[in-house]
Amino acid sequence: MENMSFWIAQLIGFEAFLLLLVSYRRKNTNQILVVQLLSSLSYAVHYLLLGAFTGLFMCLLDFIRDLLYYKTDKDRLIFFVSVPFYILAGYMSFNTLVDILPTVASINDGYSLTKHKKIVLIGAIVSCILWIVYDIKYKSYSGVIDSALIIISNISILLFDKTIHDFPVEPKISNRK
Repeated sequence: MENMSFWIAQLIGFEAFLLLLVSYRRKNTNQILVVQLLSSLSYAVHYLLLGAFTGLFMCLLDFIRDLLYYKTDKDRLIFFVSVPFYILAGYMSFNTLVDILPTVASINDGYSLTKHKKIVLIGAIVSCILWIVYDIKYKSYSGVIDSALIIISNISILLFDKTIHDFPVEPKISNRK
């Protein structure tokens, strides 16, 4: 039965990954955020089935944080209020040093989303590198692919998009989890 839950977790992870891809094809900002929120919930279930509890908690906290970002314009306040919850969830789910990585990634991601577009892109690259290490340990194949594509995409944007300026990003869109 354990093998079956592993494959169900992989299926749900790829569903979350596909939802994330679909979100970038939406034209309306609200539609993008709603689809990304669904992706976060799917990733939470994915990590639960893999026994990756730090990933589960970070996805749930990211979901709440992004929902609050979506509902209000108090991004910095939401970020600072959320940090103790990330640290507490990371502490409660800690088993190995690798379990620290999603906590750091989520805090970094939350902070980046309160900044300018260039910082959002760089912050997402850093967060995804941390998630890849975690995903490899817990065999989240969709997470590895997801993060790798975000890294490649963001590096491409940074290198080739001449329209990136240091103006606030509107709206704040989460990078993944």
